[in-house]
Amino acid sequence: MTIRICGPLLAAFAAWGLGAASAQESAAEPGPTLGQFLEDAARNHPRLEEARAELDAAEARGRANSRPLYNPEFEGEFSDSEDDADDSRSIGLSKAFDITNKRATRAKGARSAVDAASFAYEAEKRALFADLLIALADYQARKRLSDLAARRADVAREFSSIADRRAEAGDLSKSERLAARLSLSQAIAEQTTARSEFSEARQALTALVGEVMPAWPVLPDPPAAAPPLDMTLVRRLPELRAAEARADALSAEIRYAKKARIPDPTIGAAYGREGDADFAGVRLSVPIPVFASGQAEVDEARAERIAAEQAIRNQLRNAEARLVEASGRFAVAAGTWRAWMRDGSDVLGEQRRVLDQLWRSGDITAVEYLVQLDQTYSAERAGIELQGSLWRAWIDWLDASGTLNEWMETL
Repeated sequence: MTIRICGPLLAAFAAWGLGAASAQESAAEPGPTLGQFLEDAARNHPRLEEARAELDAAEARGRANSRPLYNPEFEGEFSDSEDDADDSRSIGLSKAFDITNKRATRAKGARSAVDAASFAYEAEKRALFADLLIALADYQARKRLSDLAARRADVAREFSSIADRRAEAGDLSKSERLAARLSLSQAIAEQTTARSEFSEARQALTALVGEVMPAWPVLPDPPAAAPPLDMTLVRRLPELRAAEARADALSAEIRYAKKARIPDPTIGAAYGREGDADFAGVRLSVPIPVFASGQAEVDEARAERIAAEQAIRNQLRNAEARLVEASGRFAVAAGTWRAWMRDGSDVLGEQRRVLDQLWRSGDITAVEYLVQLDQTYSAERAGIELQGSLWRAWIDWLDASGTLNEWMETL
């Protein structure tokens, strides 16, 4: 037996479900632009403050390493005896001289270390932006899924109420009434799960931003397809350039260790008085590298340089593999999304209109109507999840190619 009176009502709920999300977003307070959101979130963020402090430390070490290696030394001597003729007093200055110009070598290595810290800061900032965008995409997807689950629960609750009244009047079979209650229980359970997942996504986004915002920015639509695969983009990644700069700093360490094996002489001059006679003298001292030759330090610097070179090779392999796979994932996600927008999204509305017509004509039962209506909600949920996957794939490609900042400038 059918319940024709509730067909138009359920159809109205279904049609309302299609546009409720956009209506709710338009009614909400407009959020900041995406670029403004990212810059505000990055300002004073602990992750960037840590990288900034490391850069400041590298710059301070660079200033220190650019200074001369040795300071002059002041020497004074005084002796007093019972016989004034044996009294002596003297003052002098001495200084070690950097004859192999270790200062320039050390300063060059410090500049490379500063470059490495600067590139590391850029890499951390790009990674933070990518994490913010992914968290925002997940938040928006989970919010839409939560809203969809709430609308589905409202429809199931209204249907169950009508089914109870019709069953009491004898116009509905017991199996159809139980099916209506079962559908309501399922809808409520799914709504609870969707709310929990939305709460977790909101928590992750809030923790990353550091504050609860009254309105969040809306992500624009990703492009229809990623640009052609360009492997040269990998070489521009700041994390790779930071690794190369660290390797350059280690090369400077090798040259410094080699120069440090050559002893630096110390030259001093003194003037004084011994008894009744004045005297002046010059002193020269040169360390003899017998026990500490410095060869071990050279070997250590060479080994660290080799390790850095191999780390660059490994990092390059990983970056190239990530870019290739990210490009492939986005191509698949974009193609699936285009197919969904071309076929699936239009079919949803058409299917609900057909269901309403079949219901009105009595060609399907209440249970058949409800089952097929639930299928449309399942399809709509799949579309929302697909859009979230598309966004994550696009952000991952931007991060892997190092073009995130360039894309932000186009917003």
